Amino acid sequence: MIKNEIKWPLILVVISSLLACNSIPIKNTTKNDIYIKQNAQWLAGSWGVTQRVDGGYKLDKTANSSNWVAGAEQIVKNLPSVGHVITSFTHPAHAYLFTLRDNNNVDVAAIHPDMVPSIDNEKIILDVINVYRRAGKKVILYLNAAGPSMILSSDPNNEIAIKKAWKNYYNSKWAGDEGAAWRDLVLGYAQRFDGLVDGYWLDNANKLPGEVSDFVTMLRSVDPTLAITVNKTKTYFKNNNDDFIYVDSDGVNDTDKRNYKIIKYAATNEFEDFTSGHITPLGRGAPPNSWAYEEYTIPDMVSAPWDHFEGKNNVLKHAWFPIRSRWSVAKTDLVFGVEQAYRFTRKITDAGAGITWSTTQKNGYMSTDEMQIMRKIQRRIENDEEYMPYERPNGAYLLKQK
Repeated sequence: MIKNEIKWPLILVVISSLLACNSIPIKNTTKNDIYIKQNAQWLAGSWGVTQRVDGGYKLDKTANSSNWVAGAEQIVKNLPSVGHVITSFTHPAHAYLFTLRDNNNVDVAAIHPDMVPSIDNEKIILDVINVYRRAGKKVILYLNAAGPSMILSSDPNNEIAIKKAWKNYYNSKWAGDEGAAWRDLVLGYAQRFDGLVDGYWLDNANKLPGEVSDFVTMLRSVDPTLAITVNKTKTYFKNNNDDFIYVDSDGVNDTDKRNYKIIKYAATNEFEDFTSGHITPLGRGAPPNSWAYEEYTIPDMVSAPWDHFEGKNNVLKHAWFPIRSRWSVAKTDLVFGVEQAYRFTRKITDAGAGITWSTTQKNGYMSTDEMQIMRKIQRRIENDEEYMPYERPNGAYLLKQK
């Protein structure tokens, strides 16, 4: 009898089995490997653009003059390295105008017909999404979570009528439980989008009827792998004394005397997989291309592309930058040039974080001047070109602390 006989065939079988189930590492780990199972992993290192599609009665008004499907095809053709696109569940900033008509749970048109497009026009958003999916791009839907009650008294008469009709609906059908009624409605659309989208960008979560936890749970009941962000709480940079840092001047030509805080992308709640990326609100005097983002926001993303909220969830840092002076208005000033936009894109994606450009549309197509910038970013990415180093603009400085 031979002692300590090595049974190699058996050992090889065991090793093969362990490798198959990833129990034995086959490469050196990196700082991002521990997040590999996170829902937003596909967003790490991805750059994307925005194609907003109208909703409700507004979609019916613009459907004949706009070709969103051709606009999506143009994006796919011109920007092959774009990894994801944000498009629309609801109309931009309107939580009561939907891109789909038919709903699995409720006849939304019976609540008020202006809330939904015609049955023919609901096909637009489905066709747009399918253009991106066939090209291998991930799709995030913008969803204004505030619900139909967000309509103001100054809104058009038909929209005020929507608010009244909605109130009558949830009072009569849901015993006044607006949150439950809203979740049921959104669920009926989320089920129709199941298998077509990869994530949700939830806006106005502070105005959401009901609890954010219940709303996110509802979405995850459709697909637990969805990457979700919740635009609820913003964080800003502070100094060593725990005081907010303010920008005093953006340069020698800065005519806006307002001082503003500097956005910091961080995990702010236990429900999200990536940061919303909302910049310092434009209404506070902060330009979308603030020099402070290059000195604070982006370096922070580069140094640590992932964050976590109280140890409960891992969150990818993602930035969503308006390319014009307003979020979705094509006629406003274009504020980004090619060099700065390319530098933003490369710094963030090279670090393994995510970035989306808030591009605007004209007749369903990306605005021509914006597409020119995006195409130049595409070409420079293909050629792996260097970007010009950042330099603080002349006359730009922070507010002196007392």
